[in-house]
Amino acid sequence: MKDLETGWLLILLPNENFDEVSVMKQIEQHDLEFLFHGSVEDIDAFLNRHSGVFSDHDRTDFLHAAREEGLSSVRANLFSWVYGVIVDWREEDSEIVRLFGKFLPEEVIVEEVDGGLSLSYAGEIYSIPLTFSSNDRYITIRGIADIIQKQFEIRLFRDSYLSDTHVFVLLSCVQWQELERSHTAEVEKIFQKITPELDFP
Repeated sequence: MKDLETGWLLILLPNENFDEVSVMKQIEQHDLEFLFHGSVEDIDAFLNRHSGVFSDHDRTDFLHAAREEGLSSVRANLFSWVYGVIVDWREEDSEIVRLFGKFLPEEVIVEEVDGGLSLSYAGEIYSIPLTFSSNDRYITIRGIADIIQKQFEIRLFRDSYLSDTHVFVLLSCVQWQELERSHTAEVEKIFQKITPELDFP
């Protein structure tokens, strides 16, 4: 087990109490482009591509908002509905791992242990120590971010910050680099990097 605070590597054998996550949810490239530019017609096409996510009532509301309000906020809202990792300030920390695990290519196994969480990912086992307080939501998020940082990065949708439910997106480092090159100002406007100080307000 590799402790994220000490760096020590220990051995931990799995047991039947582990929660396994193995199905990766991939973000389509054309949906990433949609996030940054698109018309009302593009919004309608996005709704149709993801018809299983939105009810008829949702579709009507989003199309009305697209015609009456700013397109950029509607596109970001739609994208977060489909691809966002939604974390309530009271969420179970093991469930947070499971939610982010849907967007990772390898199996994630998480177990609640004395002192925090044990995670198995990409052939290694990690420990995320918890404080058993409201601070643990972001301790868990930062722990996951540290584990996957060589290949992936988690960022917060800025518009969700003042809520008690925060919405995140997980992309590969290559995808973030490409987006920052092609949509520098928009990426900065929409997303907040995960910092040591970031927490629920």
